[in-house]
Amino acid sequence: MKYTKNCLVQALMRLLQEKPLSSISITELAAEAGISRMTYYRNYQSIDDVLLSHLSDLLDNYRRDVEKWLDKGSYNDYRNMLHCYEYFSNHADFIRCLLKCNMGSVLLQRLTDYIINTYYTEEKGIAYYYTLQAFSGSLYNIYIAWILKGTKESADEMATLICGLYPHTPAQS
Repeated sequence: MKYTKNCLVQALMRLLQEKPLSSISITELAAEAGISRMTYYRNYQSIDDVLLSHLSDLLDNYRRDVEKWLDKGSYNDYRNMLHCYEYFSNHADFIRCLLKCNMGSVLLQRLTDYIINTYYTEEKGIAYYYTLQAFSGSLYNIYIAWILKGTKESADEMATLICGLYPHTPAQS
């Protein structure tokens, strides 16, 4: 299953370099991936599902990485930002595909959900909740700009930049 999913994602990314998502048929995608239409339909209902499923897998893997840390730190500390930029720079081509398919808002929503679910609790207060909302939007916009400019700056440079924009503050109590 994992192999099939990866073949489909890679095939879809190749096809998206040639044409818009709306012009790609399931038959064409399955052929490009080297799988049957029946295999495709066993795993997905639409071509969008290929992208959404892969995005979910990427974010689940990211979450599992962070869960291994003894101390997850603050949402805006250097270690978190470095990990974020290192991890997602490895998936920049996929993120470009999401943007090309006008699915960037899905990434923003999933990023926001991750930040809220990881760092917010009700006792931290509503101001902290909105701070996290604002931070996730900012992080998304900076990340997208970085990707679209060709990821010329290193993950370290980006983490340092974010930490300069959002100086580390302890979690609200």
